[in-house]
Amino acid sequence: MKHFIGVLVLLAVVSLAGCMPGKLFVEHDYSYEGHFKNYESFNFLECEYIDSTLLCSDIQEAIRHQMEARGYKVANRAPNLLISYNIFRNDLRFRGYQQPVIKDWVVSEDGDATYKRIDYNLDEGTLMISLIDAETYQVIWKGYASRVTRNPNFKNNYFKGIVRSIFDQYPLLATARK
Repeated sequence: MKHFIGVLVLLAVVSLAGCMPGKLFVEHDYSYEGHFKNYESFNFLECEYIDSTLLCSDIQEAIRHQMEARGYKVANRAPNLLISYNIFRNDLRFRGYQQPVIKDWVVSEDGDATYKRIDYNLDEGTLMISLIDAETYQVIWKGYASRVTRNPNFKNNYFKGIVRSIFDQYPLLATARK
């Protein structure tokens, strides 16, 4: 009987591991032109380039949850931030930047900060989320995770943990919550 229970536990662990994505590579970059202290509302640009409306709604709901947890409000009229997201199915060469921790930079707003270029070779299945200043249409923050589509059997809320991992890189709160 103990052997049978041990086999069941082992099967459960293997089954759960099959549902989890491989080791994610998660990173972010931000613009020194961003006015992070002034943002308090957001809305989404239309979902494009993703082959399933279910996938769009899962990702969008996960992003909405992360933004609201940081005190941002959805605004249908005149949001401060526009959110765009996309999944790149193939490998992706991407230019990122080594920068000061965003929370530290927002406090100091060091005008002498420079971008130190880093070139990444991101694996297939990169989810990229961009926060865009609605007034200037400039991308002010970009978070990304690669290897997100390794599991061909997406489950409901599959992207919830992935989006959270990306937003762990964005520790800022809306101006109303500071």
